[in-house]
Parts: sequence; structure tokens; C-alpha cells
Amino acid sequence: MLLLGAATADAAKIVCSPAGMITYTETTEWGDISIIFKKCMANNLYTFYSVKLNNQIVNTAEYSDNIGPFLVNGFWMGGNHNNTQTQKPTANTLFVSYSVDGEQISPRMTVTGSVLTIDVENEILYADGKKFATEYMSYVVSGNSIEVYGEHVYEHPTPMVIDRYYGMQSMFNGETEILTPGGNSPLWQKLVVANSGHEVQFTKASAPEFCTFVEHSANGYQASYMVKEELGNRDWIDSDNDVVFIGNSWSKCYHKIIGGHTVKAGDRSSWHGIYSWFDEPVTDNCRNASDDNVFEYGAYINGEPVVMHLNSDGSMLETAGIDDITADIAPTFATAGDGLITISEDAPQACCFDIAGKIVHRGSGSFSCQKGVYIVNDMKGHAIKLIVK
Repeated sequence: MLLLGAATADAAKIVCSPAGMITYTETTEWGDISIIFKKCMANNLYTFYSVKLNNQIVNTAEYSDNIGPFLVNGFWMGGNHNNTQTQKPTANTLFVSYSVDGEQISPRMTVTGSVLTIDVENEILYADGKKFATEYMSYVVSGNSIEVYGEHVYEHPTPMVIDRYYGMQSMFNGETEILTPGGNSPLWQKLVVANSGHEVQFTKASAPEFCTFVEHSANGYQASYMVKEELGNRDWIDSDNDVVFIGNSWSKCYHKIIGGHTVKAGDRSSWHGIYSWFDEPVTDNCRNASDDNVFEYGAYINGEPVVMHLNSDGSMLETAGIDDITADIAPTFATAGDGLITISEDAPQACCFDIAGKIVHRGSGSFSCQKGVYIVNDMKGHAIKLIVK
């Protein structure tokens, strides 16, 4: 991922309606973006509902889910799946909070800023009515991208095998072609809407580096990048012969990140992905087999414009993540030690976020924290990822 100069997405307009619906609009070098967050789908969960690129709807949750569901013992729960027997919800949104550049906002506010963060807590219910899991979703929106941090804490008293969990789904509208670097579509493949048994699929063993699928329509492109950490490593897909991608199934595509894995009360899982929309790629060498099959596209992460570079084997260039984004300007405003993080006096407005996107500290100085991955943003357009041991 390569830094694009010093520009940042600092002109986004964020409108929070009285009902809590968020509308985010921004003009970027890869197109004009408008994103709506609200409660939607069969379970009335809070997530992104629609995305417009250059005033054309390219993604919508009107018919299905941008939040992935779970399948356990033949029972679908979460996302757009209510209980088909009782018509009752299988998930509920319990809590939503919104902030722009680290400052909380509330309904009836209109603000401008670089980075919109929405934290959501959902409960997911099994067929017996007991809580299967608490779901924490954090959406970090900047420029033409939505960065998603998902975490689940499993709570059902009976250990259960998760047959399928589609953490990162795509409701991209009107796709005509799909690209899966490292998978079975290294070149653009034309698509028609398929049903079960006729989708684009490939297995964990056949595509070890696969992390991103790209869709193309008459109105632009969408890339869905699953960061190769936590569930993104597919460690909870227990069979090498299980699929890691299902494409164009009933007009949607899936990153599958759990398959045949048993969970018990107290277990946790997390994943991290980035959706991006753009009118044209930066580089597209995936039309002819004789080319190097490299694909590059523009995205934003924490307010920084970057170029995402997909290699022919499916790997993403410098997948270490956010600390690489600002490598060209060598940020030194925060460091990690054993059990603590220190933020320089040069970054008095900095915010430190945990992996779920929640603020754990504001301002300069040293503070103690648990082991894990943290993101420190100086609120001036620069961010670095730190690992506390």
C-alpha cells in the first residue's frame, strides 16, 4: 500500500438524522462517494445500507446482508436472517455510537471531518432463543472506503460447530465481471447471476494467498479486502478442502472465514476488512494471460489515500497494514513497549484505538494497556499500528 502525497479525506460531510441514520458524502480522486448507515435488513441491524459512486447506487442492503450470518445445525442467524419458523429476529442491535475525528456526535448534528467511526453492539440468538454471541462491529469510514473490524464473543452454554460464517459479504449491484487474484479467476471473468451449485468457488488449499475479490459493473468497481490476520488467515476453516470464496451466488459474493469449527462459551474471534469503491483502477493487467496480472486500486484508510497493490498470487503488497501507510513520512509520534504505549507531546490530540475501533486513550503521554494490536491516529491524517507485548 503506497502513500499518495499529503492529501487526506478532510472534506467529508456527515449528517446524523434525528433517527440516527448517518449520511456520509465525500469527493475523492476515485469518485464521489455517498454512504448511508441505518438499521436495516430482516433483523433491523445497524450497518451500511447503501453506497453511491458518482450518484449511482453500487451497493445496497435492501435485499440482503452486508453483515455476514452464521449457520449452525442448519439454523441461519444474524445478518438478514430472521427465524423462518417464528419470523422473530435472530439478532438485535443493542448499542450504536458515532464519532468524527475522535469527537462524539449525536442525532440532529451535521459536521465535516476526515474519519467517521461507528461502533455497534449486536446480540445474535440461536434457535432456542439463547444468546449465541455478542457481536461488535466497528466501521471506520474515510474517502471511498469502509474499514470494518468485527469481533464475536461466543456465549451459548452448549459447544456448537459453526458450519459457515461469511464475515465480509458484498451486495454489489449489477456486477458483470469478477476478479479473484490467487483464486480461480486471475483474469476478469464474465458473470451472470447464479444459484447454488453454479457459483465461482475455490478452496482454502488451492488459494493460500487469496485475500481480495474485485467486482466490476457499468457504474464502477468494488474491492473487498480481507486482511490476513485473525480469521482472515482462515485458521477457523478446519478443512483444506473447504471453500474460502463463493462468488455471484444469488447476486452476492462472500469471504468465508469460519467453516466446520467448534466454539464454546468464552471463545472469541475477530476479523478486519476494507471495502473500497472506485470508478477506475490504478493498474489493471488482468485482461490478458500474457500480462503480469497485477491489479491496483485506490482506497482510503484512516483518512489517508493509498494504492492497494494485488499481486498475481493473490497477496496484497505490504499486508502488515496501517503502519505501512505512512512509511514515506516516517511517523514517530507513538511507540509501544511492554504493557504500555507512549504518545509524543507533538501529538496532543492523538487518539489510540483498540482492534475493535474503540478509543482507549486520548492525548500525549504514556499509558498502560493490555497485550494486543492498537492504532494511534494523530488526528492530522497520520496513523500507525502498534503491537503491545
